[in-house]
Amino acid sequence: MNKVKAGLRGLNPLEKATRAAIVYNHMNGNPDFPSPSPSMAQFHAAYIELKEANLAALDRGRRAIARRDSAVQRMNEYLTRLAGYVNSTCLGDTLKLAGSGFELVKRAEPISSLNRPEQLQVRPTAFPGQLKLHWERVPGALIYQVERALHAHGEPEQWERVRLTSRPQLILDGFAPYVQETFRVCAVGTKTQSPYSPPAFGKAA
Repeated sequence: MNKVKAGLRGLNPLEKATRAAIVYNHMNGNPDFPSPSPSMAQFHAAYIELKEANLAALDRGRRAIARRDSAVQRMNEYLTRLAGYVNSTCLGDTLKLAGSGFELVKRAEPISSLNRPEQLQVRPTAFPGQLKLHWERVPGALIYQVERALHAHGEPEQWERVRLTSRPQLILDGFAPYVQETFRVCAVGTKTQSPYSPPAFGKAA
């Protein structure tokens, strides 16, 4: 269901006053919002207090800063309560929601494709028979599927899955020393899988 948000994160006191003015101009007298809480009179009074407190705080006086911070806290509360009121009143009606002056919450869209993992590297560690694989993180990936090449004379190259991991790195054990191993990785999301990375090669010590 569509919703609005207070949208306060990252806003400074001046920007919050501007946000309050926009909401007030949209909601005051709007028949879609007959009984807002707080009332428009209370909200307007809080807006005027914040506006005046912002001006007074320009001289950086301690009392002026404290007054501004108090006005900001009240406005945060009022905007949050009004956003909740708008959501409960509009019940997902996009036109009514947009008419409140609040920002609509962006709905997450499912990821339909994933990039292939890049920069796959295979390196020996300080421990005999151990290899460390590392690759670049793929946005939207939930897990990574790591596969190892099976080499057989006279047969096409085949791959076996060796591990699933949620991190863009993996340590594997049990390899013969100085024997080249080949790996590839793909990213797996909720409903999709990426192409495989280019193969990468490495030898355990």
